[in-house]
Amino acid sequence: MCFLDLSGYTRVTEERGDQVAAEMAATLGRSVQQSASRHGGRAVKWLGDGVMLYFTEPDHAVISALELSDSVPAAGLPTTHTGIDAGPVVIQDGDYFGRTVNTAARIATHAGPGQVLVSESVVRASNDPTIRFEPLGPVELPGLLRLIPLHRATRTRSHPRPVAG
Repeated sequence: MCFLDLSGYTRVTEERGDQVAAEMAATLGRSVQQSASRHGGRAVKWLGDGVMLYFTEPDHAVISALELSDSVPAAGLPTTHTGIDAGPVVIQDGDYFGRTVNTAARIATHAGPGQVLVSESVVRASNDPTIRFEPLGPVELPGLLRLIPLHRATRTRSHPRPVAG
């Protein structure tokens, strides 16, 4: 599960008005739909300045979130902050419920502007060599009974291919 929000959306709404906020939400929606679709995910619930997404593979969620952390500001929107957790969910009436959903939402609220933060379960499930995880240590998140070890996801630096000859 992945939660992605725009950083500073409320401030922008206050400063620039409701019409600008609605246009920002529409631009975010287009970007999210394209990225999620490209990486095998789908938007489950729109939250005004954010979205809850479901991916079948944690790596796909991370890659989409990293892509959006670059493309959303490039589209003239504020930076995103994202939280991702992997685990079981309950699907009921087209919505997703459970500990994994709650944890991903709490991780997103802890993430700073431009950050993609993930749980230990996402790191354990990852096998994509283009993703790097930086451990941030255990964090207390509101409403959760235990400390959650978090990691910041980034892309690995690509190495130039050797030139034949």
